[in-house]
Amino acid sequence: MSKRTDELTEKLKLKPDQVFYRFSLAQAFLDEDNHTLACRELEKCVQAKPDWLIATLSLGRTYLQLGKIEKAKQNLELSLELARKQNHDDPAAEAEQLLKECNSSN
Repeated sequence: MSKRTDELTEKLKLKPDQVFYRFSLAQAFLDEDNHTLACRELEKCVQAKPDWLIATLSLGRTYLQLGKIEKAKQNLELSLELARKQNHDDPAAEAEQLLKECNSSN
């Protein structure tokens, strides 16, 4: 683990319900190519805030990178739904593209 992940882990020990620290930790794990730990933290973010579009989209993208296609599709479909409800065109387009990648992987 890096200094950044160590620092964020320590912050989360003090404030375990702080989802923004948790999301930052997930991003730090992604920067280290540790997709498994990133998914663990992103899952917790989505559980805490089910309508958090960026966390859901990141989770779907990360599952796709791990080759967990069904979990990726589930989160990307939810991301697409959230993006449309929240009127976010760019995340909707990204979710659609990633869903196409999921479908071509099957």
